[in-house]
Amino acid sequence: MYSIDINFLNDRPEYRPESTIAPTGERRSIEVPGKAVLIAGSLVAVAFLGAVGGAFVYLKQFEIPRLEGEIADLDAELSSYLQKEQQYKQIQQETQQIKDQTQALAGVFNYITPWSALLQDLRDRQPSGIRISGIEQIEYDPGRPPSGLPAPEPTETGRPPSLVTITGIAKSFSDVNDFVVVLQESSLFKGSATQLVSAEMTDYPARSQTYDDDASGSLEFEQIVEFQVVTQIREVPATEILQELQRKGALGLVNRIQQLQSRGVI
Repeated sequence: MYSIDINFLNDRPEYRPESTIAPTGERRSIEVPGKAVLIAGSLVAVAFLGAVGGAFVYLKQFEIPRLEGEIADLDAELSSYLQKEQQYKQIQQETQQIKDQTQALAGVFNYITPWSALLQDLRDRQPSGIRISGIEQIEYDPGRPPSGLPAPEPTETGRPPSLVTITGIAKSFSDVNDFVVVLQESSLFKGSATQLVSAEMTDYPARSQTYDDDASGSLEFEQIVEFQVVTQIREVPATEILQELQRKGALGLVNRIQQLQSRGVI
């Protein structure tokens, strides 16, 4: 008879032999953790390197030459602006020089008192008992001061003072004093620098006069006073005494000053 061996341990996997656990002919796939992540990262890296390489080629062939061209254009434009700036500065310097010359010339006109106005002022202030015989203008030089004349007062502009000596004859000392006082009130002459230098009684120059064809005789004249007065021309701007200059007949100077004023020069 046959005996039946039944081994119940073979039915339990932990007690099954290796040959029975994995039969020959079957293959199992082994899954490696993170493999898909590595592949995806590699693909991303390759794509990034490709993008970087493409961007570099684009920058090198297109963008950089374009930017270099723009820089060259900007450099040329900047050079043009710098050249124009130099021209502008040169024009500014020339304009300032012209302005300075114009103001200097206007200043000369503004401080010129024409002799026509000075003589008219003397005529207007001359008393009836005075006859002026000589007028002389002296440019004062401190190194060589004129003898017999007082030192002038300093001028406001720093230029050498201009002295005026007036000589003449008068009927009396009173007439001479009146002339000096009236002259001190002039707006064209400096009152504080106006003074009497000398005055002395003398015989009239014409001592004899023939008055009859058959007979000759002499007419006796009263003595007269010979005097010398020194004064100083005022350095006052003509713009301040335009009306006075106009009254004294200096119309040319008045017109020039008014034209300079209308143009804003003075």
